[in-house]
Amino acid sequence: MDEERIRVLNMLKEGKITPDEAMRILEAMETVPDKEVEAPQSRAKWLRVKVTDLKTGRAKVSVNLPMGIVDWALRTGTRVASIGGTDLNGMGIDVEGLRAAISYGLKGKIVDVTDDDGSEHVEVIIE
Repeated sequence: MDEERIRVLNMLKEGKITPDEAMRILEAMETVPDKEVEAPQSRAKWLRVKVTDLKTGRAKVSVNLPMGIVDWALRTGTRVASIGGTDLNGMGIDVEGLRAAISYGLKGKIVDVTDDDGSEHVEVIIE
């Protein structure tokens, strides 16, 4: 378990994850016994995206993606974006940090945005 903590702190030091992400990962490590951290069941399996119409309360979009596809898309998307001249890190998007956090067991709501003008609520959840 100490090796994992050191790896998380090194990722933070290298700027691959934010202090908030490091804190969440370290807290998750504290609450789960060592045996469960390494168990395949502890890894996130789904990325869920839900867009809700605030006026009607009905879901406009509901997408569930397996984490394997999400990981592939993050790896591939970064390469494709760089070929097109887009610097995701320059836009404040730390793709490698997000991939690392997910692989270390990050779970929960990562986006929760309400657009009052468009009357929409967007949630992105890793489960």
